[in-house]
Amino acid sequence: MLKHLLREIGRSWASPPKQRQPANVHAERQQRFVSGTREEQRALATELRLMLDGHPDDLIGWTLLGDWSLSLGALSDAEDAYRRGLGLSPTHARAQEGLGLALLKMGRLEEANHRLEAAARAEPMNSDIWTHWGLVDLEMRRIDAAADKFQRAVERDPNNAHAWHNWGITSYRQGQADRAIEQIQRSLALKPEHGLAYSNLALALRRSDRLDEALAAAERATQLKRDSARVWVVLSDLHIDRADFQQAEQALARALQIDSSHVGTYVGRGKLFTAMRRYAEAEAAYRQALVLEPGQADAEGGLAEVQLLLGQWAPGWDLHEARRRTDSSPVRDMPLPEWDGQPLPSGTGLLIHSEQGMGDIILFASCIPDLLTRGIHCVIEVRPRLHALFVRSFPGATVIPNEGNDRSLAWLPAHESIAQHVPIGTLPRWLRRTDEAFPRHTGYLRAAPDRTRAWRQRLDAELPPGGPLIGIAWKGGLAMTAKHQRSLGLPQLLAALAPTGARFVNLQYGDVDAELAAAQRNLGVNIHPGLSGYGDLDDVAALTAACDGIVTVCSTQAHLTGALGHPGLVLVPSNPSWRYGATGTTSPWYPSLRSIRQSASGDWATALDLAAEWVAQQSFAGVIEHADANTLSC
Repeated sequence: MLKHLLREIGRSWASPPKQRQPANVHAERQQRFVSGTREEQRALATELRLMLDGHPDDLIGWTLLGDWSLSLGALSDAEDAYRRGLGLSPTHARAQEGLGLALLKMGRLEEANHRLEAAARAEPMNSDIWTHWGLVDLEMRRIDAAADKFQRAVERDPNNAHAWHNWGITSYRQGQADRAIEQIQRSLALKPEHGLAYSNLALALRRSDRLDEALAAAERATQLKRDSARVWVVLSDLHIDRADFQQAEQALARALQIDSSHVGTYVGRGKLFTAMRRYAEAEAAYRQALVLEPGQADAEGGLAEVQLLLGQWAPGWDLHEARRRTDSSPVRDMPLPEWDGQPLPSGTGLLIHSEQGMGDIILFASCIPDLLTRGIHCVIEVRPRLHALFVRSFPGATVIPNEGNDRSLAWLPAHESIAQHVPIGTLPRWLRRTDEAFPRHTGYLRAAPDRTRAWRQRLDAELPPGGPLIGIAWKGGLAMTAKHQRSLGLPQLLAALAPTGARFVNLQYGDVDAELAAAQRNLGVNIHPGLSGYGDLDDVAALTAACDGIVTVCSTQAHLTGALGHPGLVLVPSNPSWRYGATGTTSPWYPSLRSIRQSASGDWATALDLAAEWVAQQSFAGVIEHADANTLSC
């Protein structure tokens, strides 16, 4: 679970502020310091400190000593030296900047912010000061403010590689992967040997689903920064995405060799072992990370995923709250008290706000009927694509269409009845803590009956007569969410299902027209285009309900099918998400779905044979059970 090991992010605060022409008396010392070994640098710092005892009014000397101490990691000495300089000149920009950096490294963020603000007032056109000030905002999770400061930095100096790099990091955290790629590439054009920048470029490329380029960037990072455990962890994560577990394990072994106390390495091992279904080892790796850094968000989140995967609901949901503390947390702050699962005062409303992806919103919405049954007035904020479907499905609720990354909350004051809020991903923490808490529902989302009938008539009219209408989806997720492991080729799917005589309907999201045309041309299989790969989820729900059954990979379509209570078969990869469980053929979330699991990574053959058997029943009201991945009884 690497999600956000951007703790280093190429920060220029690892070095002191740039020297701005030190006085001649110190120029020779500075040259010796820059070219010296670590021991020689410590000796020079001691020598300078002794000299300053005899010349306590040497402003440049004190700031230079602060710079050296900061570079050597002697933060208390750096703070003392900068403060001595500021005692001589309270508005001295470089001393304020250096003190701000020292305080930042010590975690004293409010003080650091104050000092860097003072430095920017003293030298408002100094690009480095704006860059360092932006780093404070990053640590304080004020992402928009950080982006503004990095932009100001590059406006003042377009050749500031660190400003471009860190601006790219803020864009990444804002979910703007393509913009992040462009900005980090600008940084690398100015500083081509910056290994950490290549590592972060790899993460941005990965988020943009450019996995081959991401892997090349990660490998370049390990060439430039071979002694950094972090870059090897990033490389391992990309190998996991490609299901190349042996290469991932080798990269993590290298990281462990470099730094046996690097928390990210143990988080990476936890993710790798989870993907390899070595769950006990995964849990041990995450727990070791938490020994090294108690409360570390990625480690707690990874451990939560293992526990949820194994059906350990109560501890899993409690640790799932760690997602709030990741660098790119999907959970927004709200100016309201948070609901803790207890009864609400009569007449008050509960705001349920969206987070994460479309499939997760549908999954967690299974808890909303519980709240409505309790008489709680729910105000549900969802993505616009889900708005009409949720309005129909939850008639007792108020549904607000709003993008999940919108932090303005301009609509909130209009709903005065709201007393408390809860992120939608927290609902199971209060409502699904045991197996018995999962209801055997027949569907909690409702497709539009008129549109469902219209779709059925159209499908029957536009497809030749024959077997059952089967909706299909064969790709799911992004590179960073195991797309390459949970997806398969359309020809591979059709080769298994076409002999059943079924008629096929496209439910795959995205532009797949070329794939549909190739299936017709090369395989002679006519697939109805459906919504041509796009559409409002209300229309997709109607199209789904118009089919007799659904065969899909792990994707939003699987969640939608199950939430509608419609018969569906889910092709589950060998390293499943916690949403589909580690074993079994049934889902506690969706009683109408059945799972067929890969027996080995990359091998869909057996699973597809079983899927064909399922389709060949031509009746989707029965119960399908199988004891393991190689047995299916109808």
